[in-house]
Amino acid sequence: MDKLSIKFLIIKLFILITFFLPKPLYALSGKEINSYIKKWLESEGIKSNPQFSPNKKLTDCNQKISYEKYYDDFKLIKVSCEDKNSWTIFVKTNANNKKQKKLKSSKSNQILVLSKSIEKGKYIKENDLIFINSPRKNVFYNFKEELIGRKVKQNLRKGQFIQPRHLFSKYYVNEGDPVVIISKLKNMEVSTGGIAMKSGNIGDLLEVKNERSGKVIKGILKENKKINIFF
Repeated sequence: MDKLSIKFLIIKLFILITFFLPKPLYALSGKEINSYIKKWLESEGIKSNPQFSPNKKLTDCNQKISYEKYYDDFKLIKVSCEDKNSWTIFVKTNANNKKQKKLKSSKSNQILVLSKSIEKGKYIKENDLIFINSPRKNVFYNFKEELIGRKVKQNLRKGQFIQPRHLFSKYYVNEGDPVVIISKLKNMEVSTGGIAMKSGNIGDLLEVKNERSGKVIKGILKENKKINIFF
């Protein structure tokens, strides 16, 4: 066999060996994993310093490698390959979540304020109240139901949040409220309009003023703001 034939044979053998060699057993480095995790967390607004050994080599993965947070934060990342030679590692990131917590704590609260001005002696109605965003936390009332029907002691401006000192005590009937005077005499019942002279709750003995005669009389406060007068 001449030299040219030997040279040709060597080249042919080299090509065959190269073609049939298996893929490298190791393909993914720890440095690449750290780099990917760091960029991923930066996109989430989180600073990190992944701690996987940069010189570590992992077996090649023909499938897509998955990265996911472990538990409820990004301080530990689970890296997995679901190939036939599957593997899973956990990488500490030293993630700093302070930025996220600060954003959460700066959110505004929803507080109740007046949607319009209310004059002294008027009653608060549902459409008099609205919720607005405010950093204020020391509010006294969080639900409309706590304020609807309450009588105000002073003029209140639009946008004002309400404090207990702005309101009369919560009675079933407040002084100055219109009431219905019911007079009962044997089997006969007569009703007329009146004005409460004092505040009170159901069952209290109240003084009321008859709107027609102007006479002040006493009676028992019942439901529906009725005052029962007995002779």
